[in-house]
Amino acid sequence: MKSIKSSVKFLILSIALVTVSCDIEPIDPAIDISASSSVTGTYYMTAFNSSIPTDLNGDGTASTNQMDETNCFNGGFITLNGDNTFVANSKGIDINMDGATSTIECFDEGNFTGTWALSGNQLSITYLDEGVEYTDVATLSGNTIVSTVQNGEVVGTTSGGEPIYLTSNLQIVFTK
Repeated sequence: MKSIKSSVKFLILSIALVTVSCDIEPIDPAIDISASSSVTGTYYMTAFNSSIPTDLNGDGTASTNQMDETNCFNGGFITLNGDNTFVANSKGIDINMDGATSTIECFDEGNFTGTWALSGNQLSITYLDEGVEYTDVATLSGNTIVSTVQNGEVVGTTSGGEPIYLTSNLQIVFTK
C-alpha cells in the first residue's frame, strides 16, 4: 500500500531516461521531445483529492481535497527542466506515534531529483528513494499534471478524533 509520503514523492512524481546530446543518435519515437519545451516549467500542487472525505482541521466539514483540511501540502511543486531532469519537494501529512499518543503532523523531506520523459500525454518520472528506483506515470493535459493512485493511504480521524490511516484512491493535481 502506498502511503501519502510515497504518493507525494511521486510527483511530487518515473522508467524512461531521455538524454539530448549534440551527437546524431536515433530518437525513440515514443518519446515526444518536440513537446518538451512547452512542458518545462514549475507546476504547483493545487489539489490532493481522496475518495474518502476527511475533517483534519476539525471544523465539522469533511472534504475530499486534503489541501482544504491542512496546509501541509502548501508549496508542493515539481519543476520539469529542459534537459529532462526534474526537482520536486516531498511535503505532506503523517501520523506521529510517540508510544502513548498519536498526533497528526506535517512533514517536509526536502527536495528530490530524477528524470522525466513524455510519451503522448503520459509523463513518466524516475527517481531514487532510499536506494530504490521508482517510475511513476501521470497524465499531462495543457498546464496540468494529474497523478492517480489506487488504494493509497490518506490520514483521517476516528469519530473520537484519533488519527488513523485510511485506504483511499488519490488524485494529485499540479498546475503550471
